[in-house]
Amino acid sequence: LEHNTKITYLDRYHTEDVHEVFRKAFSADVYITSTNALTISGKLFNVDRNGNRVAAMIYGPKKVIVLAGINKIVKDDEAAIKRIQTMASPANCLRLKQDTPCTKTGFCVDCRSDARLCASHVVQDYCHIEDRIHVIIMMKEAGY
Repeated sequence: LEHNTKITYLDRYHTEDVHEVFRKAFSADVYITSTNALTISGKLFNVDRNGNRVAAMIYGPKKVIVLAGINKIVKDDEAAIKRIQTMASPANCLRLKQDTPCTKTGFCVDCRSDARLCASHVVQDYCHIEDRIHVIIMMKEAGY
């Protein structure tokens, strides 16, 4: 970055209008996120409640940086889905204090709860825009 570069940080946790932050993220130069699972072949598996995160990963921001702990790396598609159902979704529901069946069972039961966080399922295995998506694997466990 140049010395006089202006950076605007959009933080959904420190705003009165979270949906406005979601919309502004689509025009961001850089979007930083994580992933629910990353296969050895390079596919990103993600689930969202609102779809804002997966939508921004697919389209909008000029660059997408995906930070992934080594705990997110899985063998294949089946393992990615299992990781989401038994780890990511229940843990995120607990973190966000959602009253869903998975917070009690520890695994997804494909509920129809209004508190459900796993409404949009997205698998990304290719981006036609060269150098748009960058996956950084952190050599430690991070996130759910």
